[in-house]
Amino acid sequence: MKFGMQIGDFLLSTNILLSGNNYAKVALLFKFMNMGMVNKNTFFSIQDSYCVDTIKDFWEERRSEALSSLQGKDVVVLADGRNDSPGHCAQYCSYTTMENDTKEIIHVATIDKRHTSWNSVVMEREGFIQTVDKLTSEIKLVEVCTDAHAQIGALMNPDKGKYKALGIHHSLDMWHGAKNLAKKIAAAAKIKGQSTLFVWLKDIVNHFWWCCKMADTTEQFLTLWIGITHHVCNIHTWKTGKCEHGHLEELHGKEWIQRDSKCHKALIDIILNKRWQKNVHKYLRFRSTADLEAFQNHILMYASKRHAFSPPVYEARVLLAALDYNFHRNRPTMKTAEGKEICRNEFLKEDL
Repeated sequence: MKFGMQIGDFLLSTNILLSGNNYAKVALLFKFMNMGMVNKNTFFSIQDSYCVDTIKDFWEERRSEALSSLQGKDVVVLADGRNDSPGHCAQYCSYTTMENDTKEIIHVATIDKRHTSWNSVVMEREGFIQTVDKLTSEIKLVEVCTDAHAQIGALMNPDKGKYKALGIHHSLDMWHGAKNLAKKIAAAAKIKGQSTLFVWLKDIVNHFWWCCKMADTTEQFLTLWIGITHHVCNIHTWKTGKCEHGHLEELHGKEWIQRDSKCHKALIDIILNKRWQKNVHKYLRFRSTADLEAFQNHILMYASKRHAFSPPVYEARVLLAALDYNFHRNRPTMKTAEGKEICRNEFLKEDL
């Protein structure tokens, strides 16, 4: 090739990056096999000179195609941030946006800690700001779903937030809401005399999911939601309503909670908490960022948290993950010769 470069060195260098590999590990493999390996300086020179900008240009081409199909539509997006390492020592934050209907990634903002005065705590907020500013200039953004990030919630506050004039509805992820509720109930159940709440924890969380799915307004939600405070006491009809379930033959050994007991009062404090009820309307569109969480995990294939990267290379690797995810998002599930879907068992670490 030009300048005396070997084509084998070029292909090996580019494909180490494109396949999400790490130079040091591939070099070690070649050393064990007693094979020649491209020089480290040559690898980084090829990566920086030929790969990084090409990946970014290719991403912009694919992104433009995706945005063109959204013109004239009311667009709902899912958004979430991912730090390159846990805790307050993160160097980068990649803030990703996914279109809700097609599950296609339409924007990735990479924030360097140096852009936020070395404060990694505000990187996700900065990523959200860059994302909204960019997307609102390109498409008609009507709703954005995020996790319950306090700084983002303040930006989307309809009364005094930075984006109050845009009229964008801010939804919260259902799974995070249910998890937060479960934590509060579990904490209350650990107090002496309130252990019965553990028995009802799963049912209360399931009731929360059901109420969010059935209700269209906060008033409808609260009407359905307070029913759990009566149901756990074996009271299924009260002055303002009744339970929606049919006749109960048995309750699988569950212990009823005594009305006005310490345990019941603790549950009421959680169910009717005023601060929590203020955000209920953000769950009523029943949005979930589960697909976006799957992509965040997919980034690990290209940008492992165990390795450090320069800012341009880290951004390029995240964009590679987005391109890979978008290309395979509609791939059909694997099936047997008889047409039956192939499944596999997965176990939580604590179960092993």
